[in-house]
Amino acid sequence: MTDLSSSHAGSGARGRENARNKASAFFKEKANRSVATYQQMETDRLIGETKIAKLRALRFAKEDADREEARIAAANKPVVVKKKKPAAIKAN
Repeated sequence: MTDLSSSHAGSGARGRENARNKASAFFKEKANRSVATYQQMETDRLIGETKIAKLRALRFAKEDADREEARIAAANKPVVVKKKKPAAIKAN
């Protein structure tokens, strides 16, 4: 009987160690997935910010071009002279 109890005690210690190793591996893998997820989120954020900056620069360039075009059109617009109405002659 001592052989059974001693082998059982050894397998319990090995079982606990095995369970501990599995748990440790699980949590390490979970931490690695979290790191990878955060890195992917950061990459996506940077890509989005770059796209926004590019679109914003294009919009500002177009607005500047539109303002310049409007300024030139206003400068080249012929001056409109209003004609005076002829003075009405009052009959006494």
